[in-house]
Amino acid sequence: MNKNKKLILICVMLLVVSLSGWSRPSAETGVEEWQIPFLNILTGPIASIGGYLQWGAERAAEEINAAGGIAGKPVRIVSIDTGMEPAGGITEMSKLLDSALVVMGPVPEPVILAAVPLAAEEGLYSFTATTSYEYVADFYPWAISWFPPTTERLAPIISGWLNHIGASRVVQFVENYGVWAGMAKAHEQGVADAGATLLRQVDVSTDAVTFGPLAVNALQQNPDAIIFACNPQKIPSIINELKSRGWTRMSNLLIFSSGDAPELYSVGGSNINGAMIYNYVDPGLSSPRWDAFRAAYKAAYNGSEPPSLSPNYYDAVYMIKSAIEGAGITGDPSRLAAERILLRDYCNEIQNFEGIQFTWSNNHGYPKNKPLYLFEIQNGAKIKVLEIIPE
Repeated sequence: MNKNKKLILICVMLLVVSLSGWSRPSAETGVEEWQIPFLNILTGPIASIGGYLQWGAERAAEEINAAGGIAGKPVRIVSIDTGMEPAGGITEMSKLLDSALVVMGPVPEPVILAAVPLAAEEGLYSFTATTSYEYVADFYPWAISWFPPTTERLAPIISGWLNHIGASRVVQFVENYGVWAGMAKAHEQGVADAGATLLRQVDVSTDAVTFGPLAVNALQQNPDAIIFACNPQKIPSIINELKSRGWTRMSNLLIFSSGDAPELYSVGGSNINGAMIYNYVDPGLSSPRWDAFRAAYKAAYNGSEPPSLSPNYYDAVYMIKSAIEGAGITGDPSRLAAERILLRDYCNEIQNFEGIQFTWSNNHGYPKNKPLYLFEIQNGAKIKVLEIIPE
């Protein structure tokens, strides 16, 4: 073989090697395992919520790994308990600033307000998938909201409910915790949109254990509809006090989405039959993914239906997977800052994301077209009455 042929052969071999290396999945040059830290509330008074949020994330990771992982590599959810302690959230977030590609959480709101500013300042993207838009809007583009602005999303379901039942005088039970007061404020707009009268608010203290006086306070105002924006364990007790004093119009009682928790049904039993509730999840949906999720959840939680927030971090894991694969993220530590930006920008403007219940698109870090549902409660099940799809 002459020198020219040898040179040509060497060039061809180098080109083949180069192209082979370029065509390998990007993750092969970075991680052996995708680790997604999840700052969650696993101890304390609302640890049950953190438990099923964690379950949803783990369920997604299990499915993804069974299907080949993310860009060919397995994913692991790193569980981090912050309790309800803002200081604990700051401490745990600080440990992730130099290494994590993305973080899920924190949960709940006091920890969000303490820890997310730190993450945003250092360029670490937070999946805050259980709180209202207003809690993280100031940290955009470094935090994503699973919900649109509160008034935009809640007012139509309140006015839709009031028009459905034909009520005109509304009172709210409100507990000043986390996002609940903000949600109650958004309910007020829905009452106004329906042309109804909002009566004096009944405040529910966090340490309340007796509810008779609260029920009397509400009934003295002669309402024909009542909204509950308070702890799900307390709602059945308040309903019981209302019924014992003559309230019979169960469809004229509306429970907000944060009340859709296992405690509502275990404490309320048949006593809350006929009451209405709104949330983002339609348990009556039938699709292969949802049917499997629902069956697995019921098996893990003694036959209970999945709460409205249970798919949120399931979908978050899948969105992170979509971003890693769609944006060509490698997990290479030397590219951490740039790849955090790639993931952030991909998720903030993701289009036609296939969530477990429906497909939605984001604009500036929050969804524009998620539906909201109104249900009637019957023996622990929810019967769909109304569906609101944003324009």
